[in-house]
Amino acid sequence: MCSLWWYGFLKEVVMIAKTKSYYFSLLLFCVFSLVGRDVILELKGAYFLPTDSMFKDCYKGSVLWGPELTVQLKKNKHWYAFASLDYYRQKGRFLSLCDSTTLRLLPLAFGIKYFVPIRNRANIYLGLGFQPEYVNKKSRRGFVTSKRTLWGFGGIAKAGAYIDLFHNFLLDLFIDYSFVWTKKTNLYGNTVTPSRTNLSGAIFGAGLGYRF
Repeated sequence: MCSLWWYGFLKEVVMIAKTKSYYFSLLLFCVFSLVGRDVILELKGAYFLPTDSMFKDCYKGSVLWGPELTVQLKKNKHWYAFASLDYYRQKGRFLSLCDSTTLRLLPLAFGIKYFVPIRNRANIYLGLGFQPEYVNKKSRRGFVTSKRTLWGFGGIAKAGAYIDLFHNFLLDLFIDYSFVWTKKTNLYGNTVTPSRTNLSGAIFGAGLGYRF
């Protein structure tokens, strides 16, 4: 029995070691593949201005913020890949005073950017990407509370400029446009018929980043 226990224990240790070595090797591969490439990590803050009239009437505009990673695809080239995650939270206003809704959005974005250097101190860029968006709605009517989560899908177009500051820090000034739709649901209180929701809007903002 004791030998069987030790055999099982050693087998588990070997499996864990193999798993950890796999992830460690993958991490090393990712790190060494980035050597010599331009990598930018930034924290962005922006104002989200919805373009859909019903969404605008219910939730207005609000602050949107989150991190973004931008990585050069090939050394000495102008094409970059980007990935970002943002957070939006806003309370809704409806005709019924009994309705209270809080909407949370988590937009993800994955895509490419093209850089155009300007006098070695700045880069103008254009970008285009895919954007899945997590939607969380919490409604309260009287003493009844309901929750709903779903996903919306669409894309994002980007335009902006990276301006070098000091010690590898940089400033990102940008204007994005997000075009995202959900399936039929009700994000506008209990008095509105469920329908496809347009979460599209313009995003005006700035970010503080560090170039590795």
